[in-house]
Amino acid sequence: MAISFQPAAAVDGKVLPGIKVAAIIAAVSLLPILLLSLLVWHYADALHGRIPFELTNFDATAAMLSSVLPGSSHGDSWLPMMHALDVLHGPGRNTLYEKLFFGAHVRFQYPPTALLPLHLLSTIGLLSVRVLNAVNSLIFLCNAAAIGFLAWRLFRPSPASQAFPARSAMAVLAATAAFLFYPLVRAHLLGQIQLWIDFLFTMAMVCWLLERRLAAGLMIGLACTIKPQMGALLLWGLLWREKKFTAGILAGLVPPLLLSLFLYGIHNHIAYLDILQFLSRHGEGYFANNSVNGILNWYLSPGDSLRWYDDSFTPFDPIVYAGTLAASLLAIILLAAPPLLDRKRRATLCDLGAGTICTVIGSPVAWEHHYGVLLPLYLVALRSILTMPAGTQRLTASVVVTLSWIFVANFIPLTSLLAQGWAAAAQAYCFFGALLLLGFFLTRTEILRTTS
Repeated sequence: MAISFQPAAAVDGKVLPGIKVAAIIAAVSLLPILLLSLLVWHYADALHGRIPFELTNFDATAAMLSSVLPGSSHGDSWLPMMHALDVLHGPGRNTLYEKLFFGAHVRFQYPPTALLPLHLLSTIGLLSVRVLNAVNSLIFLCNAAAIGFLAWRLFRPSPASQAFPARSAMAVLAATAAFLFYPLVRAHLLGQIQLWIDFLFTMAMVCWLLERRLAAGLMIGLACTIKPQMGALLLWGLLWREKKFTAGILAGLVPPLLLSLFLYGIHNHIAYLDILQFLSRHGEGYFANNSVNGILNWYLSPGDSLRWYDDSFTPFDPIVYAGTLAASLLAIILLAAPPLLDRKRRATLCDLGAGTICTVIGSPVAWEHHYGVLLPLYLVALRSILTMPAGTQRLTASVVVTLSWIFVANFIPLTSLLAQGWAAAAQAYCFFGALLLLGFFLTRTEILRTTS
């Protein structure tokens, strides 16, 4: 990333440096994944006893691809959601969370609105884990294609840049990166509805870049029906005075909410607030929870961060709870501060990226796969770096974004060796990588307008 780009020279009508720049970017992006994988494979024997699944990005990608045709049976999201539908179709339909979450200890932590797509599949007789994972495979491919298209639109040569990578090469590289970006791959392996959120967010970025603010907001609104934390972007839109974006969020959220209220009752929607409060008070102590709550639980909880407790949550700790609330409050402040401090400009893709990162890192529970929304943001960060003048500022930005990429894009199981010591916080490398990217975006204010 810390490269001094020289002016492009045309040879036979082709700009050769554009290909070279794309090759450099590919090397900087993919070599860390390879080197980390080689290191992990070397220590595989010591790690297998600690990590009960694939140890590297390449192992995870191979497992994902091998499961597509026969169909995966993993149902991290699907099984709790299908249990929820069973409850809603039974005698306890008006006490969904009391019966399922608090009574049976089934980790159904989604709002009732998230059940609507599964309800439809159930109505037409197509609801099964394998069908849902097949849908996930299709959504994964669509997201990869959308990320490639986003790269193609972003990397149009700009007068502000000395040299840009070739657009077609960047589109292919970006789409390929989706198959090695660990948060995305992990979500597919788990059978996670997070992939739907990732795709909707990528489409929101594409729509924003195309100056389709209403459509961008619509994508975010639909994502909010699955993950209410993204509703903080409604506040973001209001503060930035993005009326069309804000209207789009409401258009994507309100109709499904009304339908959900009709189908599942008012009480179940109010009871969901108890789930959010419970998660804030307890969180998760498993090593994959890359959040302030996770970090504090690793030090203060009596549980083992390398062990998954399927039938119980981390016990309440007032210090952990205070830290969790403080992190959520700080995330909201960081989301709201830029539009309040700079009223003279419009929001940019960098601002949207910063706001979105705040919705992830401010959550009590931020699993590794929740960071899948960051992949398209790295394209925005790279485009921003390439428009910066050569010098110390661009060098620093390049190092920051590269380190962020290494932390977020990779699975680094070597940190599990530190789980019981003073350096247990190293397990939250995704969280720290997201903080680096957030810091970069908070310093960038250029407007990324429509490119054609």
